Amino acid sequence: MITPELVREKKKLSSVKCVLCRSNTNSYFKIKKIGMSFGIVCEDCLRSFSDKEMELIHNMITAFGGHFGLLSNSKETSYSKLKEIAEDYKTLNKDIANIENDIKTLHSAFLYGITPRQLVQGLKLLID
Repeated sequence: MITPELVREKKKLSSVKCVLCRSNTNSYFKIKKIGMSFGIVCEDCLRSFSDKEMELIHNMITAFGGHFGLLSNSKETSYSKLKEIAEDYKTLNKDIANIENDIKTLHSAFLYGITPRQLVQGLKLLID
């Protein structure tokens, strides 16, 4: 039975954390099936990522730790990391077409708040 006390208590409850970016959200979120489990995904992540990207990010974070955007405090920091990745790719003559298989690079990009699409597009622009 819902009582006025229960409603007041619910308003005091803390927000939930997004499984991808770990941001607190108490407004709009969705419970999504990601891989073999379920997780809460915030509105920003729902808008930013496809289902496939969400699963990729979740799997990387589960395997290696951290969360999306953990090390990024500004767009400049993310861009600097993207430039660093591009320089590594140039130096080692790596193929951008196989970026999906470069787990270390993907995880590093996620920690700096760089989406898979931004990574591929950014590398194409910076290397070519």
